[in-house]
Formats: sequence, C-alpha cells, structure tokens
Amino acid sequence: MNLTRSEMDEAVEAWLDAHHGHERYVAATENLFEVFARSWQGSRRCLSEAFTDFRSALLRDSATKHPKVTEVSPRRTTHCE
Repeated sequence: MNLTRSEMDEAVEAWLDAHHGHERYVAATENLFEVFARSWQGSRRCLSEAFTDFRSALLRDSATKHPKVTEVSPRRTTHCE
C-alpha cells in the first residue's frame, strides 16, 4: 500500500507541475502576442498568421545559440496581404 501512495504522490506532483507550467506558457504566449501585435506593421487581417509564423520561427531556431528571430519579425509582411 505504501508504494501505491508514493506513486500517487509522485503522479499528483508531476501533474500539478505540468499544469502550472501550462498556465505560465499560456500567460507568456499572451504577452508575446500583445508585444508582437503592438509592433506589427502589416495588415491586421494577417496578424494571426504572422504571429503563427513568428512562433514557429522561434521554436525552430531555439535549438541554436543565436535564434534568427529577425527572419520573421513583426515588421515583415506575409503573403496574406
């Protein structure tokens, strides 16, 4: 019975950590979008698509030491226009 209790405690702790991590991720994503939207110089109609491209570039380039964020910057127009 003790092993089961220990396993349950570990599972609960891992779940709570993941949940809090998700909340931080959502808040950080909302903040990033707000900053991106304020600096976006393209069509408002294209904002969502441009932000999706921006996030993709950040994730793709995050494995390198020097992310190439400028390749998809808020000032860049997309094919959406």
